[in-house]
Amino acid sequence: MTNATQQNSGNGLSLKAKLWLFLAPIVVVLTYLFVTTKHEAIDTKELANDREAIKSCWKNHANTPLSPTEKKYVAEACEFMENEFLLKYRTKP
Repeated sequence: MTNATQQNSGNGLSLKAKLWLFLAPIVVVLTYLFVTTKHEAIDTKELANDREAIKSCWKNHANTPLSPTEKKYVAEACEFMENEFLLKYRTKP
């Protein structure tokens, strides 16, 4: 090999390597954004559904004619749902 050929071959990265270095971070960031926004949308729906279930539980507790024992049982179930909500979302329903 001549001196000029050696200089050209050691000039840097190939086009394929440059393309990977350029596109890899973009793909990683786009994947991260897609996953996090999708996860937040699911959590938002799930959070709203859980809140509605707790609200419905307390409404049934207040509006349904039940014996004192049954009312106590329903209240305990509603409180359990609230505690699970608090553990799952780290906020009060």
